[in-house]
Amino acid sequence: MKKVFLFFLIYALSFAAECPVQPSVQGPVNYYGKLKVREGRSLIDGVKTGAAAVQIRGVSFFWSQWSEQFYNAAAVERLAKDWKAEVVRAAYGATGSTSPEDRQSIKTVVEAAIDNDIYVIIDWHSHKAHKETANAIDFFEEMAQLYGSCDNVIFELYNEPIDGEGGTWANIKSYAETVIPKIRAYSDNLILVGTPSYSQKVQDITAINDENVGYVLHFYAASHSLATWRDNINSALSTGLPIFVTEYGTTTADGGCSPEVSDCGTDRQGNPIDNYNSHNSINADAWHTYMDRNKISSAAWSVFDKYEGSAFFGTVPKGTFDQSPENWADTTKMTAAGKYIFKKLNSYYLTAPWNPATPILPYANQFAILPGTAVEVYSLQGKKVGENTSNLKNGVYILLFRQNGGVQTKILRIAK
Repeated sequence: MKKVFLFFLIYALSFAAECPVQPSVQGPVNYYGKLKVREGRSLIDGVKTGAAAVQIRGVSFFWSQWSEQFYNAAAVERLAKDWKAEVVRAAYGATGSTSPEDRQSIKTVVEAAIDNDIYVIIDWHSHKAHKETANAIDFFEEMAQLYGSCDNVIFELYNEPIDGEGGTWANIKSYAETVIPKIRAYSDNLILVGTPSYSQKVQDITAINDENVGYVLHFYAASHSLATWRDNINSALSTGLPIFVTEYGTTTADGGCSPEVSDCGTDRQGNPIDNYNSHNSINADAWHTYMDRNKISSAAWSVFDKYEGSAFFGTVPKGTFDQSPENWADTTKMTAAGKYIFKKLNSYYLTAPWNPATPILPYANQFAILPGTAVEVYSLQGKKVGENTSNLKNGVYILLFRQNGGVQTKILRIAK
């Protein structure tokens, strides 16, 4: 009995450990706190904000072994400050190695994310993780010991299971149920589990017996229309399984492959396939609207300068993106996908609850309008919805004030 008590005492104390890095600024993590799956619902809440569904949006780094030059603290800072990313994903290129050198780039990104008070996904980026269980356990045990007490950290166990490697849900679930307890020895943070067929068949999944697990969905807007996937995703959500899009692109599923730098295959006529310019903003907008409606968090692919359409800075064949601070917000140095994601994230920031410029009002009728001030209320789409705030429903609005010949605008978020 004493041994059992001692085990649970050590287990409880491990969660009480202080995060080894403290943020230098206040951002979304300070506002939401640790992320927690809502019991019985397909929603993820913030511990600090209670039962108020959290949706975070951000970006994913490319495979670490091929893009290590981007795995630096300055890049994370620019993504947080210029791109307004609420989450970054560190894609550990799982090669079977357990050397400290191979993991340092991941630690660099994690600690920089904590410093900037944004979330960070520690991702075992593999297509056959269920065949790499021992190495995955070794990796996640180290990461959980180091960072499991940090509210910022999310663990992604399996990037994209594929059919050719036996990535069935039975194999994925068995792998996850082996790895999860190793993380739980140090952390109760959110854990994400990949789903069959490149993390696309969320309709195949069943619940894992853990109270803080979400399930991964990946899509590429030019190849995967929302219309053909919506019912399958809705099916998973309706059973209370939370979905987290840890990787998505606005291009074709091959990442916007360019034959100038890669073997992209050939069409039926034998011509090289060139999908570099496959960015599809219409399909991407539809996906964003759906994710917003269902409070699905996401990370866009990818922070890299390879000459392919989905790489944010891959504008020149065999080119190198100069990571000078001023270049990160220069849209002329971005691909079409990069510009789209940059503008999307900055647009979302305008109404983010954690943005200090976004007032959050507990009741609409408590918003006081100064005497002599005319106010017009507009939706975020620019449609006028009224001339007072007393009867507004929960949501985010643009207020236009007219007083003494001057005009001012203000963002208003109402949460009754």
